Amino acid sequence: MVEQYRTFVDGVRRRAGLAESEEAGRAAVAVIEAVAGHLDGVDRAQLATALPAAVRESVHWDVPEQRTGQQADLVAETARTADVAPENARYLVQAVLSEISAEDRAVADTLRHRLPDEFAEMFTAPGGGPPPDRSSAATHPRPFDDDELRRALAELDGWSGTRERISREVFLPRDRWRPLLNQVERAQAELSHHASVEERPESLVFSLRTRSVDSVTELDLALARQVDDAVGSVGSGG
Repeated sequence: MVEQYRTFVDGVRRRAGLAESEEAGRAAVAVIEAVAGHLDGVDRAQLATALPAAVRESVHWDVPEQRTGQQADLVAETARTADVAPENARYLVQAVLSEISAEDRAVADTLRHRLPDEFAEMFTAPGGGPPPDRSSAATHPRPFDDDELRRALAELDGWSGTRERISREVFLPRDRWRPLLNQVERAQAELSHHASVEERPESLVFSLRTRSVDSVTELDLALARQVDDAVGSVGSGG
């Protein structure tokens, strides 16, 4: 049971770009309570089954039903409970719900159907974590350990490496290289973090590490997600 809690909370921490597991645990409880307000008793019980016991037992399940159907209300309630700014609360909601999706897809799919349609996008992992100027990961990058790196690479598309550096080789027609690099450059500016790019005869190789700690951190995972999104967009003609 302890391992289930550690895995869940660590997943939330990485997805949200938080520095501490305790902070991620509190965020998870705040989000679950806010989501529970939009569910009836049966659906709350099903949500509870997808959670580690330590999280489940910390949630106040008797919160009043809201049923407003508005994302803004869910985000506002999370912001109030977690005592964070609304823009950060949205990232917390996405981090928690996407981690539930990864842990128990059946429960997540049921919740998507029970919650208003407007909530569906909240089950998608945040695109690179919280805003860079508010992210703990950006101001205090922490090297991944071996297990964190393994889990991070499993989330990504075609990346490999060690705790010191991760890389992805991308094969696209040359006329798609510039659009891809343009998108990556915008992502780098947004995250205030940069990739090393090697141009080979038939491919581009993106390499990531956080220089300040000479290791792979959440910042690199955030940018890797953005690179993956850019490759998907450019490769499909975007």
